[in-house]
This record gives sequence, C-alpha cells and structure tokens, in this order.
Amino acid sequence: MAHSLSLDEVKNEIRSCIISSKAMLTLKQLSSDYMMLVGDPIPFKNLGFQSLEGLIKSFPDLDLKKQGNVTYAVAKQSEKSAHISELISNQKSPKKRPKFGRFHHSFPPSRSHQTNGWRPKTKYQSNKNHNPSGARAKNHAQFVSRSQPTVASKVVIPQHSSLPKQILRVEDEPATKGELNQRTNNKRLQENIKALSNSGGKEYMSKHRNTVFTTNTNINNNDGALQSTQIDSGASSKLLLSTKMRLSRKMSELSLDSDSGNSSPTNESISPILSKTAEFSRTNDPLKDLKKFVAIHKLGDVAVSTTLMDPKRKKFYSCKIKVGSEHTYCSYPKEFKSALEAQSFCCEEALADLIPKCEIKASLISTEQDLLIRIPPMLEKHANGIWAKQLTLDYSDKYGEMLPHDWLSIIDKSNNVHIEKTAKDHILYHCKLGDPNSVVIAEVLQKGQQRIGGSRMPLSNVSVPANTVQFREDGKLTCQITYVVSANEIWCEQIYTEENTRFSEMVDRMKIYYEEHEAQLIPQEIVLAGYYIAKYEQEYYRVRVEKIDQRGIVCFFIDTGDELVVPKSNIFVLERVYATSQAQAFLCRLSGLEDLYDVSTNSEHLAALLDRVVILELAIDISGDENTAILPVYMYDFETGSSINEDLISQLTVELAAPILKPDRSTEVYISHIESNGDIYVHVKTKGFDNLQSLRVELQMQVNEKPLDYLLYTVTKMNSEGHLYFMKDKLTGNWERTKLIDWAPTGDYAQVYFVDKGYTDVIKVADETLYPLDSVNEVFNTYPSQAVRVRMALDAIPPNFLDLATAALPKETPVLLKIVEMGAENIPTVKLFRRNADGLFCINESIAMQTELSKEETLKNKFKLLAVSGIPSTGTLKCPPLPKAGPGSRPIEVFVPMAVSPYNFIVQPCSSYKQLHDMMDKLQLAYEDVQYGNLSIDDIVPGGIYAYKHTDSCWYRLSVIKVIHTGSSVSGYLCDYGSYQTLSVRQLVTLDEAFMELPYQALSAKLAGIKPKLDKWTMVDCEFFKQLTEMKRLYAELISIERDSFSRSDIILKVSLYDTSTDDDILISDELIKSGIAVKHT
Repeated sequence: MAHSLSLDEVKNEIRSCIISSKAMLTLKQLSSDYMMLVGDPIPFKNLGFQSLEGLIKSFPDLDLKKQGNVTYAVAKQSEKSAHISELISNQKSPKKRPKFGRFHHSFPPSRSHQTNGWRPKTKYQSNKNHNPSGARAKNHAQFVSRSQPTVASKVVIPQHSSLPKQILRVEDEPATKGELNQRTNNKRLQENIKALSNSGGKEYMSKHRNTVFTTNTNINNNDGALQSTQIDSGASSKLLLSTKMRLSRKMSELSLDSDSGNSSPTNESISPILSKTAEFSRTNDPLKDLKKFVAIHKLGDVAVSTTLMDPKRKKFYSCKIKVGSEHTYCSYPKEFKSALEAQSFCCEEALADLIPKCEIKASLISTEQDLLIRIPPMLEKHANGIWAKQLTLDYSDKYGEMLPHDWLSIIDKSNNVHIEKTAKDHILYHCKLGDPNSVVIAEVLQKGQQRIGGSRMPLSNVSVPANTVQFREDGKLTCQITYVVSANEIWCEQIYTEENTRFSEMVDRMKIYYEEHEAQLIPQEIVLAGYYIAKYEQEYYRVRVEKIDQRGIVCFFIDTGDELVVPKSNIFVLERVYATSQAQAFLCRLSGLEDLYDVSTNSEHLAALLDRVVILELAIDISGDENTAILPVYMYDFETGSSINEDLISQLTVELAAPILKPDRSTEVYISHIESNGDIYVHVKTKGFDNLQSLRVELQMQVNEKPLDYLLYTVTKMNSEGHLYFMKDKLTGNWERTKLIDWAPTGDYAQVYFVDKGYTDVIKVADETLYPLDSVNEVFNTYPSQAVRVRMALDAIPPNFLDLATAALPKETPVLLKIVEMGAENIPTVKLFRRNADGLFCINESIAMQTELSKEETLKNKFKLLAVSGIPSTGTLKCPPLPKAGPGSRPIEVFVPMAVSPYNFIVQPCSSYKQLHDMMDKLQLAYEDVQYGNLSIDDIVPGGIYAYKHTDSCWYRLSVIKVIHTGSSVSGYLCDYGSYQTLSVRQLVTLDEAFMELPYQALSAKLAGIKPKLDKWTMVDCEFFKQLTEMKRLYAELISIERDSFSRSDIILKVSLYDTSTDDDILISDELIKSGIAVKHT
C-alpha cells in the first residue's frame, strides 16, 4: 500500500513516472500513472504535505512548470557540464580531505616493499583519448625524473683530522625508522613569521636537520637548511676540486643543486671576500647562545615569553621569541611540561633559522656559464612565467649564490629563455626550439615569438614551481592519494622523501603565519592563473585561480589536486617564502583500465582510495617526454604489494555495469529476449552498459579487420569451464560474449548461452570461431552479464504468450519494471508498464485481457449452438426489472464488476445490490462444508442453475451452457458476475430452491452512440475504458435493447454511462472521443 512507502520510495515512483514520459506530465496524468504503477493514490497527506504540488517542490531533482492553467511536473536537467557538476558535487559532498599538518610523513621502515608485478593480459590498442577533461588536469604541469634519487651524503671535514682538508664522500647507511622520526620530530624549525617587505628582501626557509654547528664548513640544502648534501658519483674530479677551492675562500655556507640534476661546475673565479664575523660557538645554554649570536650579527633585542596553555584541560607550556622587529618564533604546536623546556626548544628553532640566514651572506656571484645552465630548467617549472624579482630570490635560495648585475643580458642569450619587459619588472618564460605549436600548459613560445595582439595573461606576484616526480632506482615511488576523479585522473602526493618532509613542516609554519596575519594579506587584485593562499575548513592551502565568477573563486589546490569554489574573502596573498616549495600534487592514470576511463567518474571504489598510501610504477617508458601531464601507472598496495589496477577492473565493472533490479522501486529496462514459458530477459542501462556496447563494437571491428587467429585453441568441455568467448551470432551477425553451458556426450556439439542477450543456441564447436575473452580484452571479459532473467506475473501463461509479449514489448522501447515477488530459483516475478499517449498501462493486464478476450471468443463460438435451443446464458433465472428504453429515460445506478471493452462489459443494478450480497453470504454458509459435488455428467442439464465452487474457494450461482468433454467438463456462465467458465463436474452441486428467487444480476451491456476510431477496439483502448469504468458505481441511461449476435437468446443493453463522482458529471463516451480512441456513431 502506498501509505507504507517512505518519502524516498514515493519520490522514486514519481520520478519513474515522469522520466518514462520523456517529457512533462500534468499533475492529473502523474496521479493516474502513479495509481497504475503502485496501485494507490500518491500519499502526499500521509507524508505531511497539503498538496501534491508541495510534495513535488520538496524534491530537489523535480520541479513544477505552469503553461496556461495547466501545471506540469518535470524532472530537472541533470546533464550539466562535467566541470560544473563536479564543482557542485565537491562543494556538497562530505568527502574527507587530507589535512596539511595532520601528520608528517616520517620515513617508512627500511624493509623493501615487494609488489606482485601485475600487468594487463592484453595490450591496450584503442585510440581513445587518455587525457582527463577537467580544467585542472588540462592546466597542470608536472615533470618526471627517473635518474638516481638525491639521497643525502655526508660531506665531513673532521675537526681534528690528520688528513688534508679535502671533501670526502661517505655513502649513507640506511637510517632506522626511529632515527628518521626523531630527526623529523625533534629538529623541525618554525618559519620566520613576518611579512615580506616591499623592497623584496631575501627570505629563506630554513630547516635545521640534526647538524652540529662547529667552526668547520657545512653545506646548505636548497631550502637553506644546514644539511649534508650529496655529490653525484658521476661528477668529475674538477667539481670536487672547484668546490674545495671555493670553500677555502672564507665561505661560511654554500648550497649545491640537489634537486633536478641541472647544476654544473662553476669556474674558479674568486668571489668578493667579506670581512670575517666574530666567531660563534655553542654552549649548553640555548638562550645564552641565541643572545650571543644576535649580538654578533646586530639583529636587535631578544624578547622571550612563555605561556601556560589550556590550564583547565591539560597543562602544557608554549614559548614565543621575537628577535628584533623581523623575526618571530613559536614552539606551538609542540607541547612542553615546563616553561624551560619550551624556551630551550624555541631558542634552538631560532638559532637553526638565523645561522644560515646570516652566514649565507658570504656567498659567491654566479658565472655566466652557471646562469645559462641553471636558469632555463628553473623557468620550465613556471608555465605562466615568473617575475625577475622572484627568480633572483629563488636562485639565491637554491644555489646560495648571487646573480650578477647584468644577469638578464646574459640569460637573454639562451634560446630557451624569453624575456618581456613590463612597467614594474621583467617576466621570464621558458620556450622550446623549433616547435611553434608546442603547448605544455600555458602559452609556450619560441625564442622572440610575440603573442597575438601582444597581450598576455596577468601574472601574480609569485609563482610556484611545477612538481617533479622522482622515481627511485627500482622505477617505483611511494605516495599518498589526495584526490580521485576517475581511473583517468588520480592525484597523489609523493611521500617518504626529504622534500615532502620539509614541505609538511613548511605548512605548519604557514598555518601559524596566516592565522596571525590574515588582515594584512588581503590581495588588491585576484588574477586568473595566479597563486594564492585559500582558507578552507579552517586550514590554509596553496591554490591556483582557475575561474572567477559570482559564486566565488574557483581554485585548484596545487598540493592535493582538489578544485573547489572558495569565497573571495578567504583568498590571501601567497608570500614568496611559502611559494618556493614545488607543487606537491601530481597526476596519474591507471594503466590497463583505459576502457573504464569514461565511466569511472564518481565511483565508490575509486573514492575509497582517498588517503591510501600506495606504490606507483610507470607503465610505459616516458624518458623522452619528461614534461608529462599525466602518468600511466601500475598502482600497488603499500602494505601487501597487491595490484590495485587488477582489483579495480573487477570492482569497477561490477559497480558500473551490474544490472541491478531493486525490489523497492520501479526500474526502467529494455527487452532483450522473450521465452514462450513467460521468462523475459531485460537490459538495465547502467552507467557502464553503453560503454560495454561501445567496447563490443570496437572489438568486433578489430576481429573483422584482423582476425586474432593466434589466440585460438581447441575448445573442450574441460578447458571451457568458467571461461567466456567472443563468438559471432548467426542470428544478428554481431560478435557477442558467450558461455558454453552444456555439451553433447560426443563432445562435438555444445549449447552456447549469449550472456548479454539471454538466448541460447546449439553449435558444432569445431565449426565456430571462439576467441577466449580473457586474452582478447581483460576489461570486456570482466563485465557482468547484462541479460537479467525475470518472469511475468500472470495467473497462467497462455499458449500464445510469445506472440502477445513480442507485440506488446518492442525491443527498443523502454518499459518500467516492478518486482512483485521473488519466485523460484530467485527469479523476480514482475509487472511491466509501458506508456502510450494516454499514460502508463500494465502489460501483464493487457496480456491477461487479450487472453480472456480470446477465451470469450472461443466460448461464444461454442455457444452459437445454444441459440438454436433457445436457452439463454443465464439459464432458467428470471431477468431483473429494466427501465423503459429510449433517449431521456430515467438513469439507474449500476455497478461495473467487469469491463472488457466499450462493447463488452457487465453492469449490476444497484437497486438489488443488497439482496445479492445477502444471498452470497447465505450461499457460503449453506455450502461451507461441501468440498466436491457428487453429480455425474448424466445429471447435468443445459440451462440448469447449480452451485459452483470457484478457484477463489467461494460459491456462485452458475448456469450450465453445455457439456464439453463427456464425463469430465462443462462450460457455464456466472449469472451474477458475467464471466464464462470451463469447469469440472465435481465443482458443481445442486442449488437449493431458496437461491433461485433472486433474478440474475449480470447484465451484458455496450456503449451507445460511439464506435472505435479504428476497425476494432485495440488493447490500449480496452485498457483505457477499463480504467474509467471497472469496479465503479456509475449511472446508466438505457438507450435500447438488442439481441446478442452470437447467442440470440441473450440480450445486450445499449447504454450511456455517466460518472458522477466529481463536481462535473462525466459522460464516458465523450471521454473516449476526447482521448481519440472512439468517434460518434448513430
């Protein structure tokens, strides 16, 4: 019953009605369709709504439209552009998001993670586009390095060594997990918390990494951290000698390139010698050391304050130190039990930051050769260009050297550098040679090439370098999945690297800084493709602006891959100090799943990958294409080494293309195959159904153009079990997926089942071409079978069911399927509904009606012989009193127990309705103990009235028409309800005289004044008339009485029927004329 349906279930049924119409539905038609589909009115009041309109308005995907005085229900358009749909989905979905600073990726255990080395069984041959369609993917740049990774090597000059003072390369030994964790957790530094000055003074991101400060020389990493640095084993001895000489020239600190491998030996030119600063040595008192260092370098006063945090919940101390007016340090988020511990920690952080900043000032000036080698690779990572001012600072951070005053003139000599002069600065671009059409992300220029119209996209104050994905020597890397769109667009962050650890620490400092300085960092202008900080869910993220509209700022989160709309008020200036770390998010696609790319968007199985730590391996050699916008990869579970690609093939095909019929809602299906026993095979057009068909057509073209004979083998009963084959269907000429389900004893013939169609065939195996599907295409082989077997809900399957169902269920026409119950073998028993111009109608009822009409015609032909004997169908019972016939006669109230067509229905006079019910009650009581009669065929008299026990276990008055089979069956007529029956003699007993007094109540009738618009009443016409009249109280005006053409002893009443249940009386014949199924007839 409808009142037991939930709000969602009612919505699903309403939506099914609307969608099946492929257009708008009037509320009246919607109510009628819902009644047909569910069997009850729409229960809007039971669901708490005053009107049907109110219920529809409560559904976000349904709407109301008014045209004139008519209100229509419509399904809202859901096919938005992929970009906007995704943004809306992202904004509303409760998707968990990796939080920066949530934890730091400490290095994994030193054990080696083995992978199972899965590879697709078949090589992908399609020419489909592999590139994602999203704007963030199209605008993304990333680089790949498969060279030997940069692992820190110690450069040591022992304080009391007897060896000459030369640089010695010592190979690293693997650090234990505990050592690495301690190194990460105890030696993280707080960022220098201050806004950059307008003068563009240098800011260095320093990270003190377990370095002992002595008077000996230390070597900085690219971030300014005092770290050991690797000298590539392939470098020449000249580089070591050059480095030794440069160190010997009073240098305090030097940073060599340890990132991209683009550094080159510098010449031995002498840099300016700076005056030596007073020597600084460490003691056991961090505060004393800090004050001494600050005094030596004249940095200003040292202000120290400690605070007891959250005293009511948990006591811990935090310390804040301010050095001069520019440098601020904080121990938060670290927690300390004592003020002294917090103070000592904060002092150490300050020293670790200040020492390299102050002592780096003794760096060299780079040579022309250095500039021409180093700067183009730096520019290549800034697809939209970079200001000369930022490049100057980035260069100093990276190499620890200053650029000469004429460096722009020098670098302009490079064919890979394009320089544009603006009013306030120069912009530098990387350009490629000999390829004017080449595009990486932004506009890629040739040397000297000018943009069309001389225009360029506005450039933000800072630019973030693109990601360089570093694979290990074994060709693998470890990463965490940060955002998932489809199998063709998975965003990851490389982890368990020193660079990623430094980035995580930087994010912690960034959060502290922006929490304190939001008000001072409001951008004066937000430009497209510019880099900014976005505040989202109380966290701060680096973003690139993709679009600006009335909703807000569409931001690409460069370190996670997300794309979200952020309010303009939550966008802040990105300080250069937080722009030097490369973008962390890189983009990959799952190799071997190419055939699922287009349909895997919003997959639940893919969404489950979020936050997962995995191992990646490149699927193809990209050594000749280091600028790779999307990486084809094999993905493995970090812990088990199992293939995620392999698991997803089966998971996604089931998720996307499993044809599921839900018992609690109607489902739109298409007919695939009909069996004569009442079984029907249907298709549910899931998200993956069309993809499966496209793949089938593509493979069919491949095997037709170039047969895959090398895959063929002798198929037997033993080796075919559990396998699918690609075989040509003789019926359609198409290649289809098949399964061999039964074999002849001799083994030469087999029954083959077409798993996506539902029918079978018998083949001679040796004569057929059977391609093993797991070798043809692994994805196609894994798709679930598409033919779903259901059974029509009918009391009995008629002999001509196949003809009736085929006519009623065209294969290309969608029908609504509703499960009635789960039958034998777990096969759903269903009702099917189709739409015509008048609304939904039930196919099951139409087939049952046609079957009944066929039976009636057969019986009437048999009853023609009765006309000769003059015995009416109602036997010896009297006719009820009838009103005077003719136009304008007094209408009488009638009940319609059965309606077959406008020319064949039964009416019962309501004036004797109570007597009929009383008689029926008494009849049941009189014969309640009788199971079967004891009459023989010789006792049966045609025209006689008997008590008859129907299959519903109720007793009725029945008139015997004739004996059909001697000694077994008779045909009869239910005098009070109007249906013909074929029954066994055992179902009859002699009727008591007391039940003979009431006249028969079933009056055969037909509508007067109309005729079918076509040659005869169609099945659809009959169904519409049935909806208007059956089981209703109406008023009948008797126009005339005529004899039945089949049985001249029977009469038929020609009447006009009126429905008075509404405010305006409805003439049924007029409704048939309005609907276009009848015309007037005089």
